[in-house]
Order: sequence, then C-alpha cells, then structure tokens
Amino acid sequence: MKGKKRFIALTEEERLELAQGRKGGKKATFRERCHYILLSGQGKTINEIAEIYEVSRQTITNWFNRFESSGICGLHTAKGKGRPPIIRIDNEAEVKRVEDLVASNAKNLNPVLGSIEKEFGKKMSKRTLQRLLKKRAGFGSDSEKSLLKNQTKKN
Repeated sequence: MKGKKRFIALTEEERLELAQGRKGGKKATFRERCHYILLSGQGKTINEIAEIYEVSRQTITNWFNRFESSGICGLHTAKGKGRPPIIRIDNEAEVKRVEDLVASNAKNLNPVLGSIEKEFGKKMSKRTLQRLLKKRAGFGSDSEKSLLKNQTKKN
C-alpha cells in the first residue's frame, strides 16, 4: 500500500541557494543533500531519489525533514560526528608532554607509546603518534619539503 507522495516545494530563492550549494559546497555529502532537495523540487519521488543515490527511503526522508525545519543549514553535517581524537591538538599540556617524551627517545617510539599509555591511560598506535607530531609541527607541507631540499643542497 502506497502512502501520499511527498515533494519539497521550493521558492526561486531556495532553488538558487540549493543549486549554488550543490555546485560549490565544500563537502560532497552537503552537495549530495542539496541535490536530494532539488530533485524533489523537480517532481522526483523519494523512491526515485533513493534509487538514484542508492540510499534508503528513510535517509531521504530524514534530510527532507531537516531541510523543512532548518533550511539549507540543516543539510550540513552536525559538529561532533566522527571519532574523537585520542589526544587533542589544542590540549597544550598533553601535547607538550608527548613532545618531551619523543625528544628524549626519538629513535624508537615504542617506549614513548608505553609512557603515553602509562601517564595518560590512552593507547595509540605508532602511526597515530606520528600523525599527531606531524600535525603539531606542521611538517610535511610542500613548502617545508622544498625548504628542506634547498637546505640539503646548500650543505
């Protein structure tokens, strides 16, 4: 048994804003969600949109509800999604202590990982520690790599 078909009626201003969000949005998920609403405004049913994007009907319905309650801002991913960091980069005390541990034992990170687990009660992999240090120091950018190359050429 089929229920009532649901469409989003869009004003010209909303249509332009959604089209702009679909073309220039920073995140692919946001661009996709804008397209859900635009397709509905063009007369596509929830089932058709779900089939196009290979998602469930419920996913489309949820985004319709968010758009109707919050407008285009409701299509953005909310803050706090994803896994929280083991050690926050803005926690100066913890990051400074990790840097001190690494400085004292830079050649072998395994003892550093043990110390971090003992002191902070947080277990992390060697790769996670390397990413933290790289992020903190800003190493790895193309400009820094070129600076390092130039310095080694001079020596």
